[in-house]
Amino acid sequence: MFERSILQEINGRILEERRFIQVLVGPRQVGKTTLVKQLVQKTDIPYLFVTADDLYAADTAWLRHEWGNARLQMQQSDRKEILFIVDEVQKVPNWSETVKKEWDNDSFS
Repeated sequence: MFERSILQEINGRILEERRFIQVLVGPRQVGKTTLVKQLVQKTDIPYLFVTADDLYAADTAWLRHEWGNARLQMQQSDRKEILFIVDEVQKVPNWSETVKKEWDNDSFS
């Protein structure tokens, strides 16, 4: 399978000691989802992959619920980290505000 050089850069970022939100943006059909799937195969960090693509009415409640599922999966895996991947997140209205709030809650608790 073809591996783009950006994969190494993203992998390096998720392995940094200080964690940051990573956002992949780009036109449709350029391989963002494929890149993320290659990334999770390359790492041993547990992950939760969800997509807003198939939802009729994805909203912030759905996003908060899935964030809670990621927290639960992390706790059950006995790890202090998880990759929470939301494909097609732009389809969720006000997604960035919700992500920031949940991130801040996790970062400062």
